[in-house]
Amino acid sequence: MRVYVRKRYYKRDRRDESPAIYEARQPKGVGTDVHATIRMSPVLKKHKDLRKGILKHEIEEIKAWGRGSTRPHRIANSKEPKVTKSLGGERGFWREIERREKKKRR
Repeated sequence: MRVYVRKRYYKRDRRDESPAIYEARQPKGVGTDVHATIRMSPVLKKHKDLRKGILKHEIEEIKAWGRGSTRPHRIANSKEPKVTKSLGGERGFWREIERREKKKRR
């Protein structure tokens, strides 16, 4: 099974929503090639460490989904890097972005 991933950025930030979502399809059925598009918030362009962690999560989730898992999100969470694991979801992500921007302004 191969995973083909295309990455796209939104034009504007979508505060209080997930920083990255994916759409995936598997035209030939479970266990075959997966074609996916990951859409990300533009704020991730500035924060390379967060982008790397979130992309890893999304790609792991796509792989698990492609293999036919009924709980791909849980599998992706277990393989997530420390940086994004400690954030605590969407709210924690946006709180971290606020903290970093506030620090930059000083």
